[in-house]
Amino acid sequence: MSYQYDLSDFKRYLNEKSSKYRVDGLIFWQNRIPLPIDLFNRIFNESDQIVTDYVYHVAASSIVFLEYASFEDTLGIEVKNLPNGDLKKQVSVLEEWLKNHLTRNSATSRMTYEIADILGLDNFEFSSDKVAEALQHQGKKYARIFMPREVRKEFDIISGSEDVGQDNTDMFGNVISDRYNIYRAGFSDALAIIFNALLEFRILCSGRGEHLQKIRIIAPMIENIDIRIGKTSDGSLWEPGYEDDHYITLNNEHPLLRHLSEVESKPLAEFLFFLGEFENGQFSETNKKLIENLRQTVSRSLWIKHD
Repeated sequence: MSYQYDLSDFKRYLNEKSSKYRVDGLIFWQNRIPLPIDLFNRIFNESDQIVTDYVYHVAASSIVFLEYASFEDTLGIEVKNLPNGDLKKQVSVLEEWLKNHLTRNSATSRMTYEIADILGLDNFEFSSDKVAEALQHQGKKYARIFMPREVRKEFDIISGSEDVGQDNTDMFGNVISDRYNIYRAGFSDALAIIFNALLEFRILCSGRGEHLQKIRIIAPMIENIDIRIGKTSDGSLWEPGYEDDHYITLNNEHPLLRHLSEVESKPLAEFLFFLGEFENGQFSETNKKLIENLRQTVSRSLWIKHD
């Protein structure tokens, strides 16, 4: 099956991988766990940052298990209990230890660059400070970190620890939950399963030594009107704003925009700009609420149709 690295193909990949993954309106279902579709989309759209965090956790697990005796003697925490929030109490000691063990040309540093390349991260720059941050995370331990086969191969060349990534492989759901401040029961497990599949999807779409071709929205350039591309506060397709003058924000996470070419998006953006201007010009709270409800309802209907 051929895929390109975009949101719709990732959903198709998951659905073809298992019937447990499905979209129903504005809900993405992982088995019986419902996730808001905008959260699912946001995780995909911000996956470079999340995958970068993942790479640093792999690097952290590599160096501490490789140098476990030195780490435990210096920091007084068993490596099987990492990552661990107690390290925040001795950050300077941790950073100094990493500085001595993670030079730019160290085996772990080289491994980290290899893994970043495998996962399609452009312009990755190794930082021991980011490894220190990873080690201070309070949550599930490195025994439960997931490693795709290609990542595991690189990891085993350096560390080869059987105590890493051998139990449940659900660790990173906790990291993502903390990133978005989501602590609802069951979400962490669902996020871990989705993220693990995302790692495999990135490898499938990029391949070793190649970079992901990402589908990006091109902001429509229309003379004399202010159109901005970003995230709207309520998930609507468009949202009016006012600074020195009127503008609208088009929601770059809305599926309708992914289906439009730049030429097609211009008349839509122009229409929404003046619709937003009309909404901004209302003084009656009743009228404002009516137009806001219209904007949200239309946006939701278009989301369901085009997702």
